[in-house]
Amino acid sequence: MTQAVQPRETMGRLPRLVQPYLTWVTGVPLDGTYQLIRWSPNKAGVLGIIQIIGGIALGAWAMHPLAAVSIPTLILATLLTTGGMRRLDVVVVHQTLHRMFAKSDRVNRVVGELITTVMWRTPYDENRREHLLHHQFPCSMKDADTRYLLSTGMRPGMSRREYRRYIWSALLSPSHHWTFFSGRITSNFVQAKPRYRLVMSLAFLAMTIGFLVLTGYWVEYLVLWLLPLSVCFQGATFLYTHTEHRWWIFSNAEKLTKRERDLLTFGRVCGEPVPGPEIEGAGDRARAWLVWWFRMLVVHSSYRMFVLVGDTVQHDLHHIHPNCDWANSAYVRSEDIATGSDRYSEVWGSMVDHLHEAGMVGPSRDQVLVPEYAGEGR
Repeated sequence: MTQAVQPRETMGRLPRLVQPYLTWVTGVPLDGTYQLIRWSPNKAGVLGIIQIIGGIALGAWAMHPLAAVSIPTLILATLLTTGGMRRLDVVVVHQTLHRMFAKSDRVNRVVGELITTVMWRTPYDENRREHLLHHQFPCSMKDADTRYLLSTGMRPGMSRREYRRYIWSALLSPSHHWTFFSGRITSNFVQAKPRYRLVMSLAFLAMTIGFLVLTGYWVEYLVLWLLPLSVCFQGATFLYTHTEHRWWIFSNAEKLTKRERDLLTFGRVCGEPVPGPEIEGAGDRARAWLVWWFRMLVVHSSYRMFVLVGDTVQHDLHHIHPNCDWANSAYVRSEDIATGSDRYSEVWGSMVDHLHEAGMVGPSRDQVLVPEYAGEGR
């Protein structure tokens, strides 16, 4: 099993000021460090709303007037908005499905229905039914996520070249995006249940059209809201779903032991060790540190902001202890490991590393965590 905090410990010699950022981006706190912010479900939801508002505001500023900095600024704004939407969906709505966002079942339902109406996502009851099946039969053919990935062309046994070609093809495929988006429209306006949910969807659509007619902000709506809500949101969801589990190691079996179920899910830890003392020469060390900071600030931070939002780094914790203090999952997971729990595994690196682990492509295909399982599911 991969050591939980080895790469993170190499960052311990960096200034204390940057440690909260490193804890956020990696998803792993240093041993013995103090938690700067104690999170709650409400704070997690408010952060998602603030991120969306910030992204839209930044994008509006970039569009009026258009200038040389508008394109990179709009890209950043789109990342922020999409990440905020993802945070509300995969963090807040997810926890309402488990009735872990609020103590009241009614509040969980109301929050879940409101967010999924605004985001054109699956209504609460159907969403909850499918998600509980996912927990009951993870990575099996009863799991809607498994069927979704297979429908996009993912298959066990792909080589790295085949897998990367498939990933890019699906991300850029108009057919994939249209199928995803039309399914969202159908679930909100054609097959919406119960009846009040259809009323909510129609009312929100009428409010949106009325706002656009009165203000004339059609272009702004398309660029700052609909683009993040559709293509960007769906691309992030596609990548996130891929990295969620080791999909094929047990051949989509329905009946698994506890140990096998634990191995389906891994900690998607972001980052890499800092440059070590073995790098000699001032120029080489400066280049190594420049590359390291670039990867942390751009590669890993974008992944955390756009795809792997909130507590989703510690997705293995959610499957092992779904009733835990999820808003502070980084510390809960680390404390559980510190007490001697051996139910966790993790992969350090970037989204590419997590994709390869989940698809078991390349070297990872011969490095299944427990030797007796090597070769299964491929």
